Amino acid sequence: MAQARTGKKDPKVLLMEKKLRKQRRNKILKSVLAIFLALLLIGTALAPVFSQTVITEPYRVGDQLLTSDQGITITAAADTTTDVGFHDFIDFMMETIQSSYFKDVDSQALIEGAYKGIFNVLDPYSTYFTPAEYESFNTSIEGEFSGIGASITEGKNGYVEVVAPIKDTPADRAGLQPGDMITEIDGVSAAGFTTEKAVTLIRGEKGTAVKLTIKRPGLEEPLYFNIVRDTIIVKSVNYKMLDGGVGYIQITEFGTKTNGEFDAAMAYMTNNDVKKLVVDVRNNPGGLLDSAIHISDYFIPAGKQVVKIDYKGSNDKIYRASTAKAPMDVAVLVNGGSASASEIFSGSIQQTDSGVVIGTKSFGKGTVQNLMPLTNGGAIKLTIAEYLLNGDYHVHGIGITPDIEVKAPIRMTDELMASLAPLKPSAGAISLNVYGTQQRLALLGYDIVADGQYGPATKEIVKQFQALHGLTASGTLTTQTMEALTKALVSDEAKNYDPQLEAALAYFKK
Repeated sequence: MAQARTGKKDPKVLLMEKKLRKQRRNKILKSVLAIFLALLLIGTALAPVFSQTVITEPYRVGDQLLTSDQGITITAAADTTTDVGFHDFIDFMMETIQSSYFKDVDSQALIEGAYKGIFNVLDPYSTYFTPAEYESFNTSIEGEFSGIGASITEGKNGYVEVVAPIKDTPADRAGLQPGDMITEIDGVSAAGFTTEKAVTLIRGEKGTAVKLTIKRPGLEEPLYFNIVRDTIIVKSVNYKMLDGGVGYIQITEFGTKTNGEFDAAMAYMTNNDVKKLVVDVRNNPGGLLDSAIHISDYFIPAGKQVVKIDYKGSNDKIYRASTAKAPMDVAVLVNGGSASASEIFSGSIQQTDSGVVIGTKSFGKGTVQNLMPLTNGGAIKLTIAEYLLNGDYHVHGIGITPDIEVKAPIRMTDELMASLAPLKPSAGAISLNVYGTQQRLALLGYDIVADGQYGPATKEIVKQFQALHGLTASGTLTTQTMEALTKALVSDEAKNYDPQLEAALAYFKK
């Protein structure tokens, strides 16, 4: 009677109801995860029916989709065999975490973590997008967003790595370079970050700033960049005439508008009777397969293989050039930021002996991803094929080695100069001066490691620099040598000098 009057329940009844609610909740979570896994297996088999296919470069600004009507088909058999104890294990682990972990854990966070974990055993380009990440991805492929304008991927050293800054963006103007490892974002360690997590933190409202800590190969000390976000609009093709009647076309991405823009550029070159053409795909992270094939077709003899898509099964697809080769000699410029579709284009030119490739080794991204939207608002991005160039040349993990290797041009900025160790001529050849000298020589393109040790290798490189700049080649760090190093980095000639482009022009003069 007291219970009826006060509305209170017996504590034992309350405990039992709480236990039942927990059991029902865990059953629901278990069912959701089981449905997701089933969709993953079935979706892999049915991908051609309801999905889009992407030739994706490392997760980047401006990623574009390749739809199924552009020539990609997939045939795969789903394996629905599962461990009979799987559900029990998932149930047990979730219950253990929620009951024993020293902090409260959101159930949805555990589910998302389980989804992510499935892909952690695969390659860096296969992932599960949360709804927020998928929305960000879709914003990227539209070609306009607010950020810094840098293409990034998961590197080999536990940190996200810059593939390439997009030309004329905050990242480009700040001086980020291919190969830079992002170790901190706004003071938070980025160790183990996925590209998606890094992108979420780096992007933000226009006019706001993000602070990046960078580990650059060849430099011992970190670099610090405070970059103000801006609206990023990815431009696809730029072109002009160079001295001596040489044409120049720069491709910043292989996107939905690139084919038409490149056709217009080639019409301009034809109207100007261009016989020697430079095509620049440096810092181009890639894009559409269709676009790479379309542009390659201009320079490869009809019938020659451009690329082969190598699927897990036997349904490989070979794309060949279908039109007459343009009556032009072509030189393609590449660097470590040239990836995916850029490597299809430059590699097809090289592997069919249709032109010359100049610069530094390309990134080495030679796989194809399939994008499958999910009903929860997220998506799956799964690697489903590798592409091979003429002669079954594998790009993935290897890249394109240029026919003529030339070091990258200097990209000196005020922020980068401020990050270097100071040179104090009056202090003599102490270790700080040695370290600062090595930093500057590395930025000038010399093969040197900044370790503060003035050994025989460093002395020999100092001699080379001194001889090149009209100084006595003694190998000693004189006041004149240190002053020349600083001037070499900040001079207008250094800022505008492009040794890779100069190498292409020299090639045409042979």
